Amino acid sequence: MKFRSRPDPDFHRALRRAVDRYFALNRRDRFATPGLWLKAALYASGLIAGWLWLMAGPSDFIEQLAAYTLFGMASLLLVLNLAHDAAHNALVPSRRVNRVIFCLTFGTLGVDAPLWAMRHVHSYHLYPNINGCDADIDHNPFLRLSPNHPWRPRHRFQHLYAPLIYMLVNLHAALVQDAIYIFKKQLANLRDIRHPPSRYVGFVVGKLAYVGLVVAAPILASPLPWWQVALAYVAATAVMSLFFVVTLIGTHFADGNAFPALAEDGTIEGSFTSHVFASSLDWHPTSKLAVALVGGLNAHVAHHLFPTVSHAHYPAISAIIERLARRHGITHRRASWVGLVGAPFRHLHRLGQTNAV
Repeated sequence: MKFRSRPDPDFHRALRRAVDRYFALNRRDRFATPGLWLKAALYASGLIAGWLWLMAGPSDFIEQLAAYTLFGMASLLLVLNLAHDAAHNALVPSRRVNRVIFCLTFGTLGVDAPLWAMRHVHSYHLYPNINGCDADIDHNPFLRLSPNHPWRPRHRFQHLYAPLIYMLVNLHAALVQDAIYIFKKQLANLRDIRHPPSRYVGFVVGKLAYVGLVVAAPILASPLPWWQVALAYVAATAVMSLFFVVTLIGTHFADGNAFPALAEDGTIEGSFTSHVFASSLDWHPTSKLAVALVGGLNAHVAHHLFPTVSHAHYPAISAIIERLARRHGITHRRASWVGLVGAPFRHLHRLGQTNAV
């Protein structure tokens, strides 16, 4: 599978020069900045505080829910701001240190880090929004995410029931999806998937550690009935999942984003760069506050064009991209956060209509 065209050489040459100039003038490298580490320390403190609060045995359901929400949101923010950069070896120069941080941080969400990296780095990042090639849009029995997917009568209502599905994203990823993917031999563009025996051992150990520390231990420590603690855990994961969805899912699943079909000869229309612009919707990509909150995933064009650069540099890089895109006549789609929240539901509503493309 490959793109039919090469990137615009003038745009790419100008972009590379401008980004290199940014690093040179600011005397920085592509890795994390002190500000990023300070932010990570803040989120890590929230995660530790949330877990210690759980282990202190909250005396009522609301307090239990608050403790789980603090733990869960801190964990998610730590993954978005630390683990994601580490997955792309953009956090520190050492690949080994990146991997350790990546695996430990993702473990707090209950998600198997190597499986996530397999899908994210080797499938989604290579072919975003292309069914049969992007694991993030394939294999969804409930939602029609691409106009190239078959329509089913239930899809008429998918924009209405989607929030209920989105609330289960984290719970499903931690307890169901990984258990399915670890045994898959084929997934989207990935073929003949094989894992060494140690990988299965690590998978089981990671899941047991998560369930033990995040579910079982708080149940044992709490004076509340076990089902109330479990309910608080599920409710907190729903809050985390909705935050993830409303801030990030619209960057790719939005009305107006491109979902090109794979040609019979295995080629994709355009170039990778033109596809990134066409399939992405940025929101406040030059805002340091937005980038600090979601780890730069609001600046999706910058991330896809410079995945091995830490998100700490995305506000500056996004400003460069905006300027050069205007100069070269390239459409750079941007939205406010409010606009982003509605975009994926408009997309689902449109694709829910019979034979909508």
